[in-house]
Formats: sequence, structure tokens, C-alpha cells
Amino acid sequence: MTQLEKNTVQTASEDQRANVPKQDGKRAFLVLFFCVLINMAITGMANSFGIFQDEYLQMYSDSQAAQIGWIGTVSLGMMLFGSIFAGTIIYFVGYRKTIWIGAIVAGVGLILASFSKQVWQSALTHGLIFGLGASLPFLCSISIIPLWFEKYRGFGMGAINSGGGIGGMIIPPIAQAVMDNLSFGWSLRIAGICVFVILTISGFFVKPRINKKKSTAANTKKVKNTSSDSSEAMVEQSVESSQSSELKIFDKAAVIDPFIFLVGISTLFADVAYTGPLYYLPTAIEDRNATSAQSTLTVILSNVGGVVGSLLFGYLADKVGEMNIVIFADIVVAVIVPAIWLSTTSVEALLALSFLYGMFSAGFLAIVPAILGRHYEEHRLNGVIGVVFVYVAVGIIIGGPIAGTFYDMSVSHGSYSPLAFMCTVGYAISALILVSAQIFLRVKSKTKFGFNL
Repeated sequence: MTQLEKNTVQTASEDQRANVPKQDGKRAFLVLFFCVLINMAITGMANSFGIFQDEYLQMYSDSQAAQIGWIGTVSLGMMLFGSIFAGTIIYFVGYRKTIWIGAIVAGVGLILASFSKQVWQSALTHGLIFGLGASLPFLCSISIIPLWFEKYRGFGMGAINSGGGIGGMIIPPIAQAVMDNLSFGWSLRIAGICVFVILTISGFFVKPRINKKKSTAANTKKVKNTSSDSSEAMVEQSVESSQSSELKIFDKAAVIDPFIFLVGISTLFADVAYTGPLYYLPTAIEDRNATSAQSTLTVILSNVGGVVGSLLFGYLADKVGEMNIVIFADIVVAVIVPAIWLSTTSVEALLALSFLYGMFSAGFLAIVPAILGRHYEEHRLNGVIGVVFVYVAVGIIIGGPIAGTFYDMSVSHGSYSPLAFMCTVGYAISALILVSAQIFLRVKSKTKFGFNL
């Protein structure tokens, strides 16, 4: 390539960048706002499943609670497993249309669920169909933030995670009011319509900062206009090669990447541990003769804590490093759960634990995608995040039965020590594995990392 061609490529690239919104700018925060809305609708529905499960238990009173529990498990599991396929859809149709497809599928799933008369029908509609539809906008909102943020990337991921907590506080009272005044079926229909509307509107504003395909095509055209016939093929081939390396339908290398494996296994153990207090703190507080209102309050406080923790740890991650924050949060949770749960019989202590647990568990829930965004290039994020979400899904799916087993052990022992022990061990192992991931980076990477890792 001649110097003229090099200068032309550089100029074309600079011209392209001149029309690109800057990272961490006003447009970035506009995109963030609508990503938060997406998670208020999608993750908020997942966090609010308890209010719907109470109705399912009454509707399907002749079925076992474990069978009914699969409705929520399938919904959340498909939302995470579906992220692998969401990356492929984003590749072909872009972020906006992927969100709109998810809006239709998720909305239809909830509306169909309102007409279900058997457990398997609810698992198919509220579980499978809604979960798969929700996976599309969910991955879009998670994977696009690293493209728009550099300095405030951790805060951006924390803000998105807080959307699920906000939705978890807003949706239950509204859904309960609709159930009381209309019916359970209408609560699902209205939820489906709201999800569709929120996701459709958000889709207009969520798009990548740089259109890779258009950018590459423009650069190729400008280079060809200023180069000789003999060098045109070489320049065009070079640009096309760059394009093919930027756009991946499925990142096979992510499946066997040691760092991704370590991060994934760490999240798996944390998710298994996460389900224990999440599912059984409301039951534990009732065992202390608390009122039903206080039992419900544990869920609300957990969501409030999640919002606070997501924003706080997202901010701190930008200052001291994403992995450091997750390790710190894991260790704190491993300590406070048995320390507060088992050391007192006070109702107020469990209410305080609900808030603190929601706050510190938000550390790994919010920041893990930011870890991946920092260490992998933009064109690999969809595939990398999709692979890690498979570990997350497995942790959540097996976490429920495991927590149930330890709960049964707790009942037979007359103490919640086994369940608290499960939580402590899970978070401790998660922290240790993430420390090993840090060591791996420092040993294997040519880049010299400081403390803020």
C-alpha cells in the first residue's frame, strides 16, 4: 500500500469518527435511560414473579408447588439462555429490530399466559415464550453500554441493573391492584401490553455508537477512488478482512476462553448461593411471627437495596476496578448472611438483612458485564456476554432445587444454619475463583495491570 493510500484510509477513518457521537456524552446517557426502561420492564417482571406465583398457587391448587415454580424458573432461564441466540439476531437485523422482535414475542407470551388453564400452558407462555422474547432486548441493553461508555462504564452497568430493582418495586403493587379490581388474567394482559409498548418505544433510541458495516463500506469506497488498479484489490481485501474480524455471529473462542470460563464459574456459584436468601428470607421472617406485610416488605427492601447497590458499586467500579468490587461484595455477603441471620431472632434484623443482601448481591449482578466489556473488544461482546449468561442461567436453574434441599435440611434441624451455610460457601467460592481470574490476567496478559482490575 502506498503512502497516499495509507493517508486516504486514515482520512476516511477520521472523517467517519467526526460524525460519531463521543463516548460518555449526552447521547450515551440517553441510550442508558432507555436501556434502564427495558430492564424495568423485563427484569422487573422477573423480580416481581412472586406476586404472580401466589396467584398460580391458588389457580393450580391441585398441583405441587415445585411444579408451579418451574414457570418462573423457565422464564428466567430462557431469558439468559436465549442471549446466545440474541447475539445472532443482532448481527443480522441490528439492535433496534432485535428489541422490537423481543417486544412482540414477550408481549404475546404474557397475553397468552392470561388464557392458560393448566400448569404446562403457563410454563409454555409465561415461562418459555416470554423468557425467549425477553432475552432479546435484555442482551441488547446489556451489551450496548460498553459501546457508549468508557469512563462511566461501571456506573452504566449499575444503572441498568437498578432498572430491574425499580421495576420490582413498581410492578407488584400495580399488578396486585389489577388482580383485586379486575382479575389475574387482566393483570397479565396489561403487563403484556405495557412490556410491548415500553420495549417498542425504547427500540427507537437504542443503537450502537458506530455502525460497523457502514463505516467499513465507506472506507473501502474512498480507498478505491484514490488507488491504482493493482493496489485496489489489496486495500479492499484488507478492509473486508477487518470487517469480518469485527462482525461475529457466534464467538466460538469464547466457549474455551480460560478467563471467560473462570468468570462464568464464579457467577454460577454466586447465582446458586443467591437463590437461598432470595427465596426463603420471607419464609424465615414469617417463622419469627412477623406479619404478612413484613414478609412482603423483605422483597421490597431487597429491591431497594439492589437499586442502591447497583448505582453505588457501579460508581465505585469505575474508581477501583470491576473485579475488585465484585470480590469485595462477594466476601461481604458471605460474612453478613450467617452473622445477621443466625445471631438473633429479631424480625427487624432480617428486614435489615434483606436490604443489605439486596445491596451487596447487586455487586456481581451489575458489574460482571462491565468486566467483560473492559477486557474484550466491542465486536466480541455479544458472544462473550451470551456465553457467560449460560453459566448464570445454569446457576439460577440449579440454585432453586439446591436451595430447596438446604431449606428442607434447615426445617429438619430446626435452624436455618444449613441454608445460611450454603449461601456463605457459594459466595466464598465465587470470590476465590474471581481472584484466580485476576491472577490469570496478570500472568498471561502482556498488558501490565495496576490495582484497579
